[in-house]
Amino acid sequence: MELNDAARIIETHGDIVVFTGAGISTGSGIPDFRGENGLYKTVQKKYGLPTGESLFDISCFDRDPRPFFDFSREMMEKAPEPTLCHRLIGLWEREGRVSRVITQNIDRLHQKGGSRNIFECHGTYETGHCRQCDRSYGFDDYGPSMMEGEIPRCSCGGVIKPDVVFFGENLPGEFYSLWENPPVAGLVLILGTSLNVRPASDLVLKIIRRSSSLLVNLGETDYDRLMTHVLHEDLEIFAGRMASYFNLEL
Repeated sequence: MELNDAARIIETHGDIVVFTGAGISTGSGIPDFRGENGLYKTVQKKYGLPTGESLFDISCFDRDPRPFFDFSREMMEKAPEPTLCHRLIGLWEREGRVSRVITQNIDRLHQKGGSRNIFECHGTYETGHCRQCDRSYGFDDYGPSMMEGEIPRCSCGGVIKPDVVFFGENLPGEFYSLWENPPVAGLVLILGTSLNVRPASDLVLKIIRRSSSLLVNLGETDYDRLMTHVLHEDLEIFAGRMASYFNLEL
């Protein structure tokens, strides 16, 4: 498939549901998780963790939350900007072409790119809860402590954990609502993911049973054969070509 073929497919479909993975954010300087130079390899060495995945393991967090908070602070201090692809999706949403965004990412770049109807499968930094008494906090409550290099604490003394989903925790309640009542889309546009992270990938595979699908990813995936259409392309090149085709300024 060529870029113009993908543009024509998108042009002929409305009510597009977009699903994104780490690949959409690599252009902002955020590494993917499992690549050769991915996040897990970097943080394992940097923070002296048993494995890279330990950064997001709830039992490891409860033993020592500092590596996660140090990582979070450093990520936010870099203040990454949305890619062309993030901005493209935001414009398409404002035009009414995209109905919602489902993302595996926790970097908030879809919000910065202009999208509003977003479901974050793996949680959010916007809110947090005390690990001891379960009191709820907003980022404005706990974020300043984290950004100053401290471990955010509840008034009861417990650690305030952002509502990012860790290994060993349940996904947000909305995920299970979507699982029971998957949206019917004119097209599912899957961007920058190999679909190897479950159960988020299972949700997408459930949605595409009733919808056409277009997967755009730089490399091949194990799920290419299940898609209606597949384009292997860099997402910034894809976004640039779509902007030109649809006469959009990103």
